[in-house]
Amino acid sequence: MKKFIMTLFLMICQNLISQELPVLSTTSLYDEEQQFDHIDSGNYARDTHNERDQYVGLWQYNQNGILFILKIEKMDKVINKREFPGFEPHYNYFDQLTLRYRLVKNNVLLFDNLNQDGVDPIANYATKHGSNNYASGRIWDRTRNVRGSHTITRLNTNPPKIIFNLERFGYTKLNDSSFYQDGQPLFSIPQNGIEMVKID
Repeated sequence: MKKFIMTLFLMICQNLISQELPVLSTTSLYDEEQQFDHIDSGNYARDTHNERDQYVGLWQYNQNGILFILKIEKMDKVINKREFPGFEPHYNYFDQLTLRYRLVKNNVLLFDNLNQDGVDPIANYATKHGSNNYASGRIWDRTRNVRGSHTITRLNTNPPKIIFNLERFGYTKLNDSSFYQDGQPLFSIPQNGIEMVKID
């Protein structure tokens, strides 16, 4: 009987966890007039013009002893949920790009999650809004344990290329400040608008 009650309890908990919160409104990421409505609770900001497609693929930077491969994939209806004690939960959904990467410096593998499942869509993402000629978001530099803001600009070239720009501002250090006083650059991921070529 005890096992039955425990199993029933776990099934109820699993059902509650897996329930999707309702979509209360829908906006288009392409429509600049709706940009402030995207974050309304219950809203689903959709990629109505398939603008994410131009970024999808495997992109490579290979210079100065640094091999940086960026895998960009589409992810639909990603939930962004915030809960605070005593307040109604706030949530919304976005169609976004998710990022995975491999980083090798001087033939030493520093990080590789290219083929791993379960990428964190909140820590490694980009979204394309309106008439902007770039997608922007955040990426987590796992080697240095710092999250940074970035832009991805698609170039009109053959072969296809992008400019990946990990910015010098808008970062969050996740370690104690003493960790970053080692004389190393803040990021191990290349910065300063690197040009990457599509390899797949």
